[in-house]
Amino acid sequence: MNIIENINTPRILFLVLLFLLVGACTEKLSIADFADDFENYEVELRIEGILDQQDFSKSIIRIDRTILVTDTSLFNGIDDNGDWESYTDENGNGKWDEGEPLNDDVGGEFQGPDQPPVGQGNGKPDPGEPHVDDYIEVLPQVHDSSMVSVVLRDSLSSALVAEFVWKTQAGSFDVSFGPGGPPDVAVQNPYITYTYGGYVPDTEYAEVQLDSSRTYIVEITTSSGQIISATTDIITTPKNMNWDNTTWVNDTLVTPALNYSYLTWNNPQESFFGALKLDLYFRPDSIKEFYSYTRAAYQVDPETDLPLFQESFAQFPLGLYRLTISSLNNSYGNYIYSGLPLSDRKLSNWRDQDGNVILGNLGSRSSFTFYMRLSSMTG
Repeated sequence: MNIIENINTPRILFLVLLFLLVGACTEKLSIADFADDFENYEVELRIEGILDQQDFSKSIIRIDRTILVTDTSLFNGIDDNGDWESYTDENGNGKWDEGEPLNDDVGGEFQGPDQPPVGQGNGKPDPGEPHVDDYIEVLPQVHDSSMVSVVLRDSLSSALVAEFVWKTQAGSFDVSFGPGGPPDVAVQNPYITYTYGGYVPDTEYAEVQLDSSRTYIVEITTSSGQIISATTDIITTPKNMNWDNTTWVNDTLVTPALNYSYLTWNNPQESFFGALKLDLYFRPDSIKEFYSYTRAAYQVDPETDLPLFQESFAQFPLGLYRLTISSLNNSYGNYIYSGLPLSDRKLSNWRDQDGNVILGNLGSRSSFTFYMRLSSMTG
């Protein structure tokens, strides 16, 4: 007797319906289909400011207009500015062959380590590939450069400390596309350095020294006359860095790649939030962001009674890196660590003259940077 004949008809129907239901759940939906749910949405200002205690010239105030991910005028899956570059057809056969440069045609959706990304080498720009709905297209449309003034004052005396001015290329960050891998492989992947606009200290104030015993207020005047301000304390630099089984060679900390000892350091007692940024160093004109995080310290160092941070690099590829360790004051660290939820206004310390909350946060950081080489056991 066929096994299926022992299953009653209602159960067969249930299984069929279940299969159809599961299949329907995997259907891909466009986020634009939900645009009607946000038709009453009002654009708001979002202000993120960071005062750099170690190097005040690196301080920045970013003022952006909030946008919806359902905004198809920005997120349309199209290479709007024509800067996407297809693969290089070196043999002229009209298709991509293994070994030919992919350029931006790396595929937009990764399926797994043993499968090529969807759209790889197909000769057309796909969503998720470099230069398709990327920051070059989006950021200039959300920045707000119309502020009448952005000034920094001493909170106690209200004395002017610095003036900030708009700069189109105020900061930058790297984004890597394609598969990862060791440095010699990663350097072949498309890397794009994106710049973004913001307000930075005017050149005459670049050498200002922020006092960690004081608090400071940033005061912004909009083109409509609205005054927005926030106050922050100033955090100092991480300290007490230690890493067993390492050796300093000039300005570079050398360690065997299989060093399972932890790199440890302390934050000043004022903050339990820290950040680490690791850049791949190929040559002086080619330094690319490889790994970064913001983390909260969950324990206190028994030797120093200070917040304790630790990191292991045992699984990282061999090579030369530039490592930056930062302390973040509690207000800004909590804001970043929380995942920047726009709905949680308690994380914001920006208010206008009427006491209304403005999205974002003003905080401070202090950092130190050094080079690190992960070497083989044989040197």
